[in-house]
Amino acid sequence: MPKSEKKSFVKGAFILGAAGLICKVIGAFFRIPLYNMLGDGMQYYEAVYPFYSTLLVISSAGLPTAISRMVAERVALGDILGAKRVFRKSQMLLSIIGVVTMAMMYFGADLIAAMTVGPLAAPSFRVMSPALLIVSLMCSYRGYLQGLQQMTGTAMSQLAEQAGKLAIGLYLAARWMPRGLEYGAMGAVAGVTLSELLALIVVGAFYLFRKRDLELSAATTSETASDKGIIKGLLAIAIPVTIGASIMPIMGIVDASLIKSTLMSIGFDEAAASMRFVALRSNVTNIINMPAVLTIALAMSLVPAISAARTAKNKKAIHTVSAMGIKLAMFIGIPCAVGLFALSAPAIDLLYDIDAQRLAIASALMRTSAIGVVFLSLVQTLTGILQGAGKQHIPVINLFIGGVVKVVLMLTLMRNPAIEIQGAAISTTACYIVAGVLDAIYLIRFTKLKLNVMNTFIKPIVASLVMGGAAYFSYGLIFEKLASNTIATAGAILIGVALYLAGILWMQMFTKEDLAFIPGGSLLAKLQFRQEQSH
Repeated sequence: MPKSEKKSFVKGAFILGAAGLICKVIGAFFRIPLYNMLGDGMQYYEAVYPFYSTLLVISSAGLPTAISRMVAERVALGDILGAKRVFRKSQMLLSIIGVVTMAMMYFGADLIAAMTVGPLAAPSFRVMSPALLIVSLMCSYRGYLQGLQQMTGTAMSQLAEQAGKLAIGLYLAARWMPRGLEYGAMGAVAGVTLSELLALIVVGAFYLFRKRDLELSAATTSETASDKGIIKGLLAIAIPVTIGASIMPIMGIVDASLIKSTLMSIGFDEAAASMRFVALRSNVTNIINMPAVLTIALAMSLVPAISAARTAKNKKAIHTVSAMGIKLAMFIGIPCAVGLFALSAPAIDLLYDIDAQRLAIASALMRTSAIGVVFLSLVQTLTGILQGAGKQHIPVINLFIGGVVKVVLMLTLMRNPAIEIQGAAISTTACYIVAGVLDAIYLIRFTKLKLNVMNTFIKPIVASLVMGGAAYFSYGLIFEKLASNTIATAGAILIGVALYLAGILWMQMFTKEDLAFIPGGSLLAKLQFRQEQSH
């Protein structure tokens, strides 16, 4: 594989990953004070998001992937004019989808609210609806830029989106809060809509200001496909991807619709059921999903890289990029899972102002959910690889199977009073395990991919276990001396991260070639070389 292609893929993943991490930090500064402000009023906010996300995947999941892949394929063949036509036709298609989904959410607000937490949530659904059109328009720019493996525009718009949500959302929530919890939630939702508008302006401005730089000189081929052919090609890729991406929000809807009612059916009153639902969805899920930011960025970079290699019929490149992608996913996912398990209670206590009962419930849910982080990382990465390889229907089927397992397990386990809310966390983890294992089996059979099991799995597991043990015991020692959860948690995390990185370098998980393509990898390569010399 040409070095420039591999470097572009890894660089793109790191740009999006870095932006995603910053966005998650900003998002935490939004959701944590919002939770502390609204309390159980978060149920109105949490009720809107699953339905919004479900409609949003129609435009934001499948089509950007399709645009990215089709643009990358045409660029690989030197058909730059064809790549531009894909961009223009996708804008038209996404505009139509945005208008339709916005109308569905706006006019269906009363019905949707009645199905979840009640009619008081209806105004929040209406306020959120314009975001569906705004994001649809934004996705055409993001998909085109990603197809060119230009990730900076997407990263900038993501940062603008989160910064806008933080500033505008918290301001409006605080401003409207005195009128009632539902109005506070509506203010936060309005902030989301306005932040999406800001993100669209940023990515559009990036495209316009960088348009000349993005004009590729090798436009020697003219697109032969008709407009209808382009739309058909986009939909052929986008529909399976969209169906697959909608499974996760649908599972969120299942949680929102069934958790409270199931808990109340086994004897919990509404307040206790709401407390457990909020503990899972607001306190735990937000933290558990933080590592996913990095693996989602990785998957987004994998699609055009794998697609370009497939178009060039370069099997070696497909194997190289796939193996590197899976290795990076495990490098991220395994330590995050162990760290969240080891520091479950301190992390939640640090981020949220909650009482002892809710902390105990949330930390137990965190430990159960942490196991699924590894498999979620694997699912997201393998999905990107399979989408780039033209097998976008496979992750859909496998995630659907996982979703069925989740629903059956959740309804079975939650009816057991000894398990109750833990059943929801266990079932979600089981979903990721099933989907991840099935994706891996198919990829290995389809591509004949051979992974270095020691470097990809064993070494990060060993380093993570050492890290987790050190973090757990160092937290106890620091807290005993200073009686500060903040200092003890921060200290434990720093010690754990340092030991993990040291372990990875000592065991040489990454080769010198791998490190050459990772930002900052030259420094790590020097440290690893010195460690080799010392032996």
